[in-house]
Amino acid sequence: MKIDLPLEVYYTKNKKFILNLNNYRNAHYRILSNAKKIYADNLVDRISYPTYKEPVVLIYTYYAKSRRRLDVSNPCSIIDKFTCDALVKAGVLEDDSSKQIKQVIYKYGGIDKNNPRCELEIAASQQQKKYLPVND
Repeated sequence: MKIDLPLEVYYTKNKKFILNLNNYRNAHYRILSNAKKIYADNLVDRISYPTYKEPVVLIYTYYAKSRRRLDVSNPCSIIDKFTCDALVKAGVLEDDSSKQIKQVIYKYGGIDKNNPRCELEIAASQQQKKYLPVND
C-alpha cells in the first residue's frame, strides 16, 4: 500500500510550511501546530487503509523537484513525524511507538520535476524480513 505525501503545507492562504528539519527547527510553535493539524486533516481525508495491529515497516521514497543536493533525512524526518501522527489519528496505526513501528527507511527515488513528493509504503510484519538486515 502506498500513499503520496506532500512536501509542504499551506497554513494560511499565502504562507506555506515546507516540511524539512531546518524549517521545523526554526518555526514558531503555533505555526508548527497549525501546519501539523492541517497536514493530518488532509491526510486523514485521503486514507482508506485498514488498521495495522501488528508491527510494520515504514518506507519513505523521496522524489525531488530538481538536481539540487539533498540530504534525504532532512525532509523525510519531518514528513515521518507528521505522517505517523496522522496515521494514528486516522486509525491506521494504533500507536507510533517502537512497539508497532519496527523500522523506518528513507530512500531517494530520483527527480520528478512535475510531481515532487514523498511516497509512503507500509509493510506489514510478514514483509518485514525483506527490509531488515540479516544477522548470521
